[in-house]
Amino acid sequence: MTAWPAAITVDPINRASGAVRLPGSKSISNRVLLLSSLTDGETTLVNLLEADDSQVMGDLALARLGIRMHRSEAGLHVRGCNGRFPVREASLFLGNAGTAFRSLTAALAFSGGRYELDGVPRMRERPIGDLVDALNSIGARIRSTGLPGFPPLLIEPADRLSTDRVSIKADVSSQFLSALLLALPLA
Repeated sequence: MTAWPAAITVDPINRASGAVRLPGSKSISNRVLLLSSLTDGETTLVNLLEADDSQVMGDLALARLGIRMHRSEAGLHVRGCNGRFPVREASLFLGNAGTAFRSLTAALAFSGGRYELDGVPRMRERPIGDLVDALNSIGARIRSTGLPGFPPLLIEPADRLSTDRVSIKADVSSQFLSALLLALPLA
C-alpha cells in the first residue's frame, strides 16, 4: 500500500502549451472547457464529450459568463478571457453537473464579481463545504444560501489572497482539489 504525503507543493509555472487529445470523459471535458475559457487567446477543442454536464458548463455557464464559443469542422473554438470573466454578475443554474459546479465555484471566487450558483434538488444534497471553507480561508467571500456546506452558493467579490497556502480535505471529492488547482493561478 502506497503512503500518501501529508502535503503536496505545486510550484508555479510561467507557461504551458501543447496539444491534448481528450478521451470521452465529462470530467476532463468540463475541466478543459474551463481552462480554455480562462486562457488568453483561442483554444480549439476536439473530441469534446457531448453530454449534459459539458453542455451545462459550456452552453449555460461559460456562455452566460461572456465566453465566446463557436463550432467548426475542426472542433469547438473557445475565446479565453485571460482569467477575468466579462460578465461580473450572474445567476447560474448548473443542474446536476457536479464538476461544473465545483470548478466554477473556485474559478469565480477571485473573479471580482457577484455570482449565484444553484442546481437541481439533488445538487443541493451534494457537499461543497470543504471547498468553500478552503477558498474562504484564503480570502474568498462565498456562503451557502441554503443548508450550510451545500449549494446554492453566493460568491461575492474578494479583494485578494490573504495567504499563499491552502489546505483542503480531498476525501469527499477529488473535484475539490482539482478545482483549486485550476483556479488558484487566477488569484
